[in-house]
Amino acid sequence: MIKKLKYLILIRFRKILPKDDYLAIVLLLLFYVVVCYFLNKIFLKYTYLFVLSTLELVFYHQNREDLDLLKVSKNYKFLLIMEYLIYSFPFLLIYIVNNRFDIFLIHLSILALLILIFKKDYKTFKYPFKLFDPFWHICFRKNKFVLFIPLVVILNILGNKYNNENLNISTLLIVAIIGCVPSFKREELIHLKATYFDSKKYLLKQIQVVLINTFMISSVLVVCFIVFKQWDLLLFIPLVFLFPVISILFKYSFFVNPLLQQIFFVFFVGTVQIGLPFLILPFLYYKSIRTINNLQNVRDSY
Repeated sequence: MIKKLKYLILIRFRKILPKDDYLAIVLLLLFYVVVCYFLNKIFLKYTYLFVLSTLELVFYHQNREDLDLLKVSKNYKFLLIMEYLIYSFPFLLIYIVNNRFDIFLIHLSILALLILIFKKDYKTFKYPFKLFDPFWHICFRKNKFVLFIPLVVILNILGNKYNNENLNISTLLIVAIIGCVPSFKREELIHLKATYFDSKKYLLKQIQVVLINTFMISSVLVVCFIVFKQWDLLLFIPLVFLFPVISILFKYSFFVNPLLQQIFFVFFVGTVQIGLPFLILPFLYYKSIRTINNLQNVRDSY
């Protein structure tokens, strides 16, 4: 059992943990300790937002390809829950140290639901998204984002019941992040070259599609805020639309370098409170148009 668990962890971290490199393992453990220390410093201020740490495990679980192999073992569910508990250790330790067993139980419940429910097949479910950007359908089918709709409703109910606005704010972040995920996928170059739209119209069409699709997934959020009379949070709904649009601009500005897109998007999220990213929006817009135009006119090399 322990040996299987060890292999599962090493396989996941194989990109940063070389085989039999015990120094790397020690450094990783030290990193966990440092993470625990700094997260504990901000825990009281952002208590319920820590539940969002389970999103990373949700994405990992949904995209892993070894589940069929693991199902050969009778205790594969126990293996999975132990693996995810290890990944969640810094957060669980913080909950215990701060005597927040309610958050501890919510975290464990999400992990249990993750293993029991999240790999069910929902291929027959038809999403109402615009097909101009097929990655919305692909991401929602692959990652089962539709299951986050009940989570958004539940968090708003809990936020209203316990008078905790942080829970309601966390749903804004969840919907905004979901709206950004499709833009981290890239169409083939041939699709850019084959479209009858010029670079400006193509970009505007992508922005139009992302706004329409984001409206569809944020409508539940708007209804929840109206039902629970969170009128002040309704003013922040435009941010839910802004994040996916910015992500689209980063996508086409750095189309040939996804890593730069990710770095600059993280920078945008980290500095959005001071308004710095808004100053570069015109630059991103024109850079996106220029990049699309260059890609449409590039010649194939043989």
